[in-house]
Amino acid sequence: MPLTRKPRIAIMGEFSSGKSTLCNVLMGARPLLEKVTATQLPPVWLSYGPDDAYTMGLDGHAYDLDLAELEDVSLETTEHVRIFMKSDILRYCDLIDMPGISDPSMSSEVWERMTHLADGVLWCTHATQAWRQSESGVWSTFPQEMRRNSLLLVTRFDKILGEKDRAKVLKRVEQETADQFAAVFPVSLLQAMRAGDDEAMWIDSGVDAFAKALFEVIHRIIDEGHPEPGDAGKPAVTPDPVEETEVSQSLIARTFERLTAIRNTPVIRIQPRRVEAKTERLLRTERPTADAGPTLVTFADDIVGTGNAVPYGRVKSS
Repeated sequence: MPLTRKPRIAIMGEFSSGKSTLCNVLMGARPLLEKVTATQLPPVWLSYGPDDAYTMGLDGHAYDLDLAELEDVSLETTEHVRIFMKSDILRYCDLIDMPGISDPSMSSEVWERMTHLADGVLWCTHATQAWRQSESGVWSTFPQEMRRNSLLLVTRFDKILGEKDRAKVLKRVEQETADQFAAVFPVSLLQAMRAGDDEAMWIDSGVDAFAKALFEVIHRIIDEGHPEPGDAGKPAVTPDPVEETEVSQSLIARTFERLTAIRNTPVIRIQPRRVEAKTERLLRTERPTADAGPTLVTFADDIVGTGNAVPYGRVKSS
């Protein structure tokens, strides 16, 4: 049975690894989002829609939140902040923007208590010091089954000059993270943000390849998921309808729309002519014996076992 809610993808990594920039690339840079990512907050759960924001307290109660007062959210009493926006990527999945795992001013408990909600992870690691031991240590605590639904992004890859050095870094990271992520992508997120409608620049940033992999991860989570309690028998979740006046139709959205169209195109299977009707022509060979003589190859205008075979022709082997 497929997943009946949207997949939840967590954005994780060490402090200053490019998580906020990735969130901007996925969501589209907006004043509200910039304010969210620039503020020290507990995990921020981003969902599609017009609903009002709230905070979920550690006491299990939800509290209304005025987004103008984000700076006043308490790390000590809040599990997460829930914000609703109409953004392209949120039509397909929820994002959970986690605090940096190495932030010295924040206890790891702040993000650890939210990891169980994630179906997959986008992990950002800085290219100039990619995949540190501290990152490996944290990732090793995550469930094994989450690995195939998670992607590793080597951010600020353009900071490494020279093709040999880039290849060396990427090879090392891929070797050290073998079988720990579905794939590894070197990306320049700032280049992707500057791309605008320049598709060549977008592709060159590495984010286009990453976006296609993210689409596959989202749909694998849906296809291999389980219905929410009480949703047994309901169809799989589908993206929210496009509201062209509300969303930006970013390059990532266009990529997702193209892939969705391909995914939803029925596969037409054309059976070979030879099996379409009872007049199927079959090749029969008879093993020769000393008494029977040479092999006979017979074509019959009927299916094996019907008993109505009519010889079409015989070819005697030499």
